[in-house]
Amino acid sequence: MLMFGWIAAVAGVVLFHVALTMTMRANPAARMPFYRNAEIIPVGSVGMRAGGAGLTVLGAALLGTVDWYWPFVVVLAGPIATLVVIAVHNRRVEAQAID
Repeated sequence: MLMFGWIAAVAGVVLFHVALTMTMRANPAARMPFYRNAEIIPVGSVGMRAGGAGLTVLGAALLGTVDWYWPFVVVLAGPIATLVVIAVHNRRVEAQAID
């Protein structure tokens, strides 16, 4: 179960970030909002986010049977990386607007 938990958690985070990449490519010159949807939402990205969230939670639950802290690490790793990627994208868009 431990290996399946890791596979599910990693697959969930990867799916979530693939959906984020699709959304950023669909909005190359627009700022990405942190707490709501972007202007253009690519087809399939919402389903990928939902599947990624489900797999991440499943993986965190399975890893929680081993040690108490793994669910927190797994559930926080994805959103923290997402916030960093959105911040970098927004700074790049602002820099292009100034030029």
